[in-house]
Amino acid sequence: MKKFILTLIILFSIAICCYGNNIKSEIEKLPDDWYLVKVPILVENITPEEARDRVIQIACNMAIEEFVGIEVTGRTSLIQAESNNAITMDHFSKLTNQTSCGIILEKEIIEEENLTQNKHIYKILTLKVKVGKQSGEDDPYFTLDASLNKDYYQDGDQLFLVVKPSRDCYITVLNIMSDENVATLFPNEFRNDNFVKANEMFRLPNENDTKLGIKFIVGLLPDKEEDSEILKIIATKEPLSFSINSDYKTAYESLQNWLVKIPRNEVEEVDLQYFIIGK
Repeated sequence: MKKFILTLIILFSIAICCYGNNIKSEIEKLPDDWYLVKVPILVENITPEEARDRVIQIACNMAIEEFVGIEVTGRTSLIQAESNNAITMDHFSKLTNQTSCGIILEKEIIEEENLTQNKHIYKILTLKVKVGKQSGEDDPYFTLDASLNKDYYQDGDQLFLVVKPSRDCYITVLNIMSDENVATLFPNEFRNDNFVKANEMFRLPNENDTKLGIKFIVGLLPDKEEDSEILKIIATKEPLSFSINSDYKTAYESLQNWLVKIPRNEVEEVDLQYFIIGK
């Protein structure tokens, strides 16, 4: 089995936004909760693509900080598979850490440039970012215990999910794939009642699903030797409809705009990341 590395990177948005006297981050408030954010980052020991992703995350954190008036520590979990087909998945994991204080509803890159100063290369992005916020505070007694039957799957293995909520709720399960497509696994056409009682074990697939021949098979994309995907479990106290079968960008924006309308004490989320390897 190839070696997998789970790297947890903590980004402190203020501390890493400034490099030298002449290259500093800037933020400007625009109408309707939009912000214009300009952020530099030193391109050192990372690829230009990684630098670009980090700048976008820093800009989003800065906009949230300005919007809510508190400092936000953005935590990004990067899962990397060590192989010729290495992948990096960030996806929805950062969203869970933002919902209690602010949500990025939209973002647009206005300008992107590289600058060399004192033999160092900086990537500088200017973005427009729109921020929203869920109303209220989270419910400390509303929690989700969720687990998969394993963390590492071989191509063709069957996936089983178990979720136990602490309160009566309605559960939605999304699958975020490495090709940046997102699908709603539950509720589905065979099982559309997504109400789960407090402390009851929700299983996907359950015994009845298995009798109907419903299986959730984990598979590698044609050009992959190994991969990683995410299951996102969302629980709401009220029966709110949300379904996605689309690309990641569309799904991500749709989910954020859906979440921001729900009071914080009415929703809880869990992300489960898993690996897939070839046989």
